[in-house]
Amino acid sequence: MRRLALILTAIATTASAEVRTATFRSASLGRDVRFVLHLPASYASGERRYPVVYALHGLFEDASFWEGRGLAGLLDEQRKSGALGDFVVVAVDGGNSFFVNRPGGRFQDLVTRDLVDHVDATYRTVAKREARGLWGVSMGGYGALRMALAEPDRFAAAVTHSAMILTRPPTADGGAGRYQLAAFHRVFGEPIDPTLWAANDPLALAGTADPKRVPALHLDCGAQDRYGLAAGHLELERRLRARGIAAQVETPPGDHGYEYVRSVFAKGMAFLGERLSR
Repeated sequence: MRRLALILTAIATTASAEVRTATFRSASLGRDVRFVLHLPASYASGERRYPVVYALHGLFEDASFWEGRGLAGLLDEQRKSGALGDFVVVAVDGGNSFFVNRPGGRFQDLVTRDLVDHVDATYRTVAKREARGLWGVSMGGYGALRMALAEPDRFAAAVTHSAMILTRPPTADGGAGRYQLAAFHRVFGEPIDPTLWAANDPLALAGTADPKRVPALHLDCGAQDRYGLAAGHLELERRLRARGIAAQVETPPGDHGYEYVRSVFAKGMAFLGERLSR
């Protein structure tokens, strides 16, 4: 028995985190969708169940961003320090959808319904609201924040970096580039449909959010963000506080991009780790 215990201890000690790529059938989109699963080292043995963080990518990216941008490695290093509890991370291909429900595809439902249900049914997760978090960058930050405000009964916490929080619909004069503006138009119409825009605007959702139901929020944006998104974050903070919602909203030095994201990544992960039940 002692020999077996030593062998099991050795296996647990040498096990490493794993990043897997898989597909599942999305009822909301009517097609297969790829996702990336980042499992902590401890997942390899035992029957323990884990909280899940759903990570949403930025514009012109896909689920491979989690590993390709070095975020999986950063999380593994943070875990090794012992400062962070284990949880599963799931990133899904959302295209340039802004993760909204629209006639061309129900991408919010892809995440909050199809993906959550598939992950809970397939992997060893803690299948309850208190163990689910959202994380997003730029376009994905817009999606994560919107989902947290629109579907607070599904998630306990959300962290966003450089979320696309705009005080008005995007225009070329307002700093949107040619390809970015084309992506906006494909989703929200050309000209932008004000009804569809307002229905998905985090600022509008913040104005009606129920303080008793809103997930814990940590939102940050570089003060020198080249798209002016820091102003949107400050306006969001004002609206949340007017509703009695005490979110963590920060605008540290930095521009838009992954150099900035990597500088604040550990703090965001710690926020999620502290708030997801196990």
